[in-house]
Order: sequence, then structure tokens, then C-alpha cells
Amino acid sequence: MDYDFTVLNEILPHPVYAWMAWICALNPSEKTFEELKPYIQEAYEYAKEKFKKRR
Repeated sequence: MDYDFTVLNEILPHPVYAWMAWICALNPSEKTFEELKPYIQEAYEYAKEKFKKRR
């Protein structure tokens, strides 16, 4: 991948788990963190769905 994984405050694909659609942000500012919140919520909802199916 052609990404600089040392850059701060930028949303990037995760260096190891990008193939699983993971993202990362080193030292995010409040604005960047707000941009991440929908992704966090989506991941949480997906995890709840998966857990329900296991029960």
C-alpha cells in the first residue's frame, strides 16, 4: 500500500487488518474522531448482530 502509516490525525486503512476493512487514525483530533464515530457505531451494530446469531 502507498500510505504513510506514521502520519497523525488522518483516517487510513489499518496496516495489518485492512483486508478486513479495518481503519486507523493515529492521534486523532476531535474533528477526526467525530468523523470516525459513524464507523465505530456501524462496527458495534454489526458485532451485536453477530452475537445475536450465535445465541
